[in-house]
Amino acid sequence: MPHAARDRRRVSPRPYAIEPLEPRMVCAVAVGLANDTGSSRTDRLTYDPTIQLDRTLSTGQRLEYVVDRGPTQTAVMLGGGTFVPQGIGADGRHRIYARIVEADGRPQRWSRAFFFTLDRAVAPLSVALAQDTGVSATDGVSSSSSLTVTGRDRGAGVQYSRDTGGWDPATAVWGDYQPQPGANRWLVRQVDVAGNASAPVAIAFHWDATRDVATGLEGPQSASFTAVAGQEVTWVIEFAAPMYVTAVNGTLPQVQFTFRGRTLLAQYRGGSGTNRLTYSRVFTAEEAGTGELLAPVKSCLCYGGLVTDAAGNKLPKHTLPAVAPS
Repeated sequence: MPHAARDRRRVSPRPYAIEPLEPRMVCAVAVGLANDTGSSRTDRLTYDPTIQLDRTLSTGQRLEYVVDRGPTQTAVMLGGGTFVPQGIGADGRHRIYARIVEADGRPQRWSRAFFFTLDRAVAPLSVALAQDTGVSATDGVSSSSSLTVTGRDRGAGVQYSRDTGGWDPATAVWGDYQPQPGANRWLVRQVDVAGNASAPVAIAFHWDATRDVATGLEGPQSASFTAVAGQEVTWVIEFAAPMYVTAVNGTLPQVQFTFRGRTLLAQYRGGSGTNRLTYSRVFTAEEAGTGELLAPVKSCLCYGGLVTDAAGNKLPKHTLPAVAPS
């Protein structure tokens, strides 16, 4: 048979088979935090474990998820494509996967792993006056308004409120701590890097930084005076508020006066805790006689002892009032 005939008898090649097209692949769902409460909105640090999907579920679809190495669970969806994973356990770093399951039971691909850190706890602060300078170390009356705040978490911010009742962020006065003279009541809390606010701690104190001065002086006026040995001369210094006297190195306060050209000291005798402090001196035989007496004119602490008000403010050196006529 001719060569050409043989070629004509060859079987024609079969047409290529047309493969059926794969259904369009659906992208896996993506998950993230619904509320990243940390100091950065992208740090994945939060006290709220609510998870947000990048889409809402269609009718018949459901969502499955796995937290850490736990079992596969079905999400109870909230509004807006969110859910709260169950059994998330203790605070710390967590990993979550999710996938959508179609109405006919066909699952889509799992999402990429999403990692976040859950932090739902913050301890309350400890707040106290840095120095309670008053008569009592615990009476809350002080010449210093500085506070000592301890227990602050790393990176946490401290907030102050002048609220007089429960904590109310809507009416709280924020900003710098600015105490006012007189009665102060503050609420103090910390907000940690995850956004947790600690329970507010209340502190109340009375701030008095004003040093009191004498308002009156009773006793002998400046004039000619006769003193005999053993005679006592007394002055009472009056104040607007109670004053408190303490010895320093065993020495009590004294005030200076002059008699017959000689400088003498009248020593504190009593009245601590009242607004009237008594000073007196008993003349010796050497000091006795007749001459000009000059009443005290200065309140001076340089002779020892300490005089303070209830807040611990020291009595300043100042000019005493003139002796009131008797």
